[in-house]
Amino acid sequence: MLCAICGREGRGFCWVSPPRVGTRRQFKRFCSMRCQDIYARRAKAGGGVVIDPTHNEKAAMEAVLPRLGEYVAAIGMDRPLADYSREEILQLVDVVLTAYFDNLRDLTPDDVPF
Repeated sequence: MLCAICGREGRGFCWVSPPRVGTRRQFKRFCSMRCQDIYARRAKAGGGVVIDPTHNEKAAMEAVLPRLGEYVAAIGMDRPLADYSREEILQLVDVVLTAYFDNLRDLTPDDVPF
């Protein structure tokens, strides 16, 4: 089961809704205490579904650029993306996702507008 916050593999942290008559219990899994805390803050603030990127998500996207640039420079900026090997593409995806989620997790509680 995937983390309810970042989409990575859940690793033993979870939340189960309290039992209520006539409703099914909800079960959420998280990859870390940090993601579980983010979920708890969102739930206290009323939750909601995010459609457009938040300020923090936009900042996380910007934060990816230096790491992405380092990776592309390391494998050769003169090579077109079509010439990357499967392993290089997978590593590129890993660099981008890791940088993005690390930045989202590194936000201080004051930065999180829930």
